[in-house]
Amino acid sequence: MSVSTDRAPSLLEGSASKRLAAFSAPLVAANLLQYVYQFVDMGVVGNVVGEAGLVAVSNASTIVFIISSIAIGLMSGCTVAVGNRVGARDEQGQRFAFAASLGVALLGAAAITLAGTALAHPIFSLMGVPGTSLAQAAAYLEVVSLGSVGLFLLNAACAFLRAQGDSVGPLAIMAFSAAANVILDFILIVGFGLGVVGAAIATVSAQGVGAVFALWLARRRFASARGMFSSLRSAHERKEAFASARTVLRVGIPMAVQQAVINLSYVFVTAWLNSYGPTIAAASGVGLKISTIAGLPCWGIGQAVSASVSQSIGAGMPKRAVEFARSGLLVSIVVTAGIQIAVQFGAEWLVSLFGESGKDLTEAAVLYLRITCSVNGIFYASMYALDSFALASDAPKLALANSLIDAFVMRAGLAWLLSVPLGCGFIGIYAAQAAAPVLPAIIGFAYLRLWSKRNLPE
Repeated sequence: MSVSTDRAPSLLEGSASKRLAAFSAPLVAANLLQYVYQFVDMGVVGNVVGEAGLVAVSNASTIVFIISSIAIGLMSGCTVAVGNRVGARDEQGQRFAFAASLGVALLGAAAITLAGTALAHPIFSLMGVPGTSLAQAAAYLEVVSLGSVGLFLLNAACAFLRAQGDSVGPLAIMAFSAAANVILDFILIVGFGLGVVGAAIATVSAQGVGAVFALWLARRRFASARGMFSSLRSAHERKEAFASARTVLRVGIPMAVQQAVINLSYVFVTAWLNSYGPTIAAASGVGLKISTIAGLPCWGIGQAVSASVSQSIGAGMPKRAVEFARSGLLVSIVVTAGIQIAVQFGAEWLVSLFGESGKDLTEAAVLYLRITCSVNGIFYASMYALDSFALASDAPKLALANSLIDAFVMRAGLAWLLSVPLGCGFIGIYAAQAAAPVLPAIIGFAYLRLWSKRNLPE
């Protein structure tokens, strides 16, 4: 074992609540910037191409969001695997874990490329995307799938940096990528008139240059990101790397499935809402995009919880792990509540950012936000913080079970009950989305309490 000479601000020293707050703030900003890509795509397309393009991008971005979520979920295994080794001050272990994570990222990108290009048209046909928008939505997904290697490598490098206790690096990377995406959107959509395809090219190009920057930054800052593959020459070293890959996959696969399942339920909901006509389809797409971005801080705080708890457990500090979980829960609830209040006050203005819309579309989108971006945010924030604790404390299957409850029992099952037997229509579907995180949040609270009793001295 060797000790790294590189140091980010230590997560294992000082007040856990202050360290968590300081560590999570840049990650919240980084997550918001990562999804600015799709927000900008929809805004520019809505203003330049019109309603048909907006419907195409809103439906395509639902699938692209699943792809992004899979990449983030899969690479959360890197955060936990590297974070444990950081806590144990094992530099070579960090190196093996990062090398394994890059390999997993490449395999994940290859799978997405094959699936996305093969299934683009069938997916949007099943979703009931209107004919004028279907071809554009499929083209968007095909381009994003072909360029997914940048997305996966970017998230692998950012996960490594988070595991080291570095949250400023991921923020710089996402700021760089977001700026590139905005510039390319205007060049390709407005300047060259490439429309929806131009938006997709801008996204994958920005992610690609972001990945190059992220890998360079990781190598520059931390010795454990250098010489990874030269350290795999002996049979013993390769065995250690494969063991690290199993750790990455053991945590990453349940989290990737969790993210895919939750967001797949949004695809079902989107397809369901498409049946209410193009106005409700477009309004719900806009509302979903706004509410999703409003919920992104929960992801950043959850990533901070995973990194800090994994370091604490690796260092043999269970009490500090619980302190990080409780601090993350509080920060997540406070931040989310503030955002939900802002959305409620600015709902009409936020909807207007997606282009000129008729009165019916605007009213439907605002109603979506009134229902799905309200007090339910407290449960949404709690679910993500507590699932992140479960992930880092070696219970990724619990987080997966929670996602199944959120997606199929609450969001899809309740949506059917409210909209069909009870006759509430699309408003019932909106209400089911609002209620989805309630039961998973309660289960997460119970797990944290049980883990604390088992691992902390009386």
